[in-house]
Amino acid sequence: MEIKTAAEVFGEVLAAKKAPRIKLLGDSITHGVGGDGWEQKGEVIVKGWAQSPDSYCWANSLRDYMKEKYGANVVNKACTGTNVEFIIEHFDELVDADDDLIVCMIGTNNRHQRFSSGAKRTREEMAENFYRNVKKLNGMIAERGIPVIFMANIPASEANERDGADYWRILHMCDINDAYRRLEREVGATVVSLYEAFTAYCENNQIALDSLLCDGLHPNNDGYRAMYGLIIEAFQL
Repeated sequence: MEIKTAAEVFGEVLAAKKAPRIKLLGDSITHGVGGDGWEQKGEVIVKGWAQSPDSYCWANSLRDYMKEKYGANVVNKACTGTNVEFIIEHFDELVDADDDLIVCMIGTNNRHQRFSSGAKRTREEMAENFYRNVKKLNGMIAERGIPVIFMANIPASEANERDGADYWRILHMCDINDAYRRLEREVGATVVSLYEAFTAYCENNQIALDSLLCDGLHPNNDGYRAMYGLIIEAFQL
């Protein structure tokens, strides 16, 4: 099974289209929460969510770079607080026929189970459910004939990986990363592990993870700057 790298997928899209339309899907870390200027004041994505066009984040940095260098239209339809099931449920609202490439980073909010939702599930059950739904999403995108790059999100702080006031933290960011690596291995999906790249970035530069996060989960400006650099490197832009 031949697995294309993110750079290969991106290169093919840029070669085929003079001004490609690139769709971003995900949760709050793609939406831009944590960076300066985050505010839902742009175009409505789905009911209850709107774009944050002026926030400092990796997505808006990529948007500006791709527009300036390639004339590309990067459309961010990430919605804060959502999970992979949300993307599946709202698929027709989030994905358009004229999308030339989808970049999807989802899973942060698939780590927990609220106390009110019933008996506590096992880590194995939660992990298998997430993998099954990511695989389903990959298939839905493939049916549209749109290339997709999945990205496993950056690590969270130790505190953020613990149970909350009204939920169990059953999965961890390493489990989400493992699910994407499994998707890569079993389905041949194109995957960029920002979890691994960000961990290595912190270790190699002797930077504490929490110094790049504003609340233990969402990046601050420095964190988003690091993410953007790692993404540009992965895409070889």
